[in-house]
Amino acid sequence: MGTVISKGWTIKPPFQPVYLFYGTQSFLIKRLRKSIADQAVDPADRDFNLSVYDLTETPIEVAIEDAMTLPFLGENRVIVLENPIFLTGDTKKTKVEHNLDVFSEYIENPSPSTILIVEAPYEKLDKRKKVVKLLESKGVVLELNQVGEKELYDLLKSEAAQFQAVYTEAAHERLMALVGFHVAQLINEVQKLSLYVGEDGEIDTAAVDLLATRSIESNVFDMVDLIMRGKGAEAIQLLEELFKQKEEPIRLLALIMRQIRILLQTILLTKEGYSQKQIASRLKLHPYAVKIANEQGRRFDIGQLKRALVWCSDTDYAMKTGQEEKQLSLQLLIHRISTIN
Repeated sequence: MGTVISKGWTIKPPFQPVYLFYGTQSFLIKRLRKSIADQAVDPADRDFNLSVYDLTETPIEVAIEDAMTLPFLGENRVIVLENPIFLTGDTKKTKVEHNLDVFSEYIENPSPSTILIVEAPYEKLDKRKKVVKLLESKGVVLELNQVGEKELYDLLKSEAAQFQAVYTEAAHERLMALVGFHVAQLINEVQKLSLYVGEDGEIDTAAVDLLATRSIESNVFDMVDLIMRGKGAEAIQLLEELFKQKEEPIRLLALIMRQIRILLQTILLTKEGYSQKQIASRLKLHPYAVKIANEQGRRFDIGQLKRALVWCSDTDYAMKTGQEEKQLSLQLLIHRISTIN
């Protein structure tokens, strides 16, 4: 079955009887659920015609019985099933036993007045299972593990438009660099920026730099950029700011190592002819992260990056075995790498 998702990540009617949303982007799963419920059920009837069942607490046959009940006063019922762990390959014992035959029978013959939404916040489903195959053949299944660069820009642009604000591509690039790829946080930042610029206002890079909350990953990204450009003093100054924010040296070192590793892997895979999209898939990164790493990596030598990783590993061992004071050890490492030439 087909379905249409608008740029604002809403599903438009006519609605299908059964939806399965799965993936790690829980924020988007909840957003799609809300878009259906808001349109299908009158606010005055929510107490009667909208039900949410946590399947770690409630047997599925209880929810299905509710799904088969006619709407009270309104035209539709919306039934939401959360945490259907039985759709995955997880074999651990749960405290609730589910009658999946009842569930399968319902999927085969769903109530015409009920919209059943199954929310599975898992990266993968076990597609060998009969019930998963049935959902794929009879319902609308949407995977929400990763949002493409264009889709994410459209989502944030639509969010700003709800406040009558204009979200520019330049602001998007800067916000992604500062915040990272956390959809819920990006939405919050765009809402904040939209209120700041006001109706008909333009969200530009200056507004982003002024108001956006920087992630620890973006700070480390900037630090690595300074280190590899030989600006050790500026990198150490940024490091001192992170120490003041109570960031742990071992965690910071791990993030520095990760960023250098991403740069090295991106350079090597690019030389082998992989596209940015293929590299993103292989490294399990957002395509934008690969794009930035590819641009940054052009300035670096492969041998330098390899040596930097060895020095990071040595520092990590020294920190964890108590051979060196952690903050001083990290400062010395940054100075060493920044003078690698």
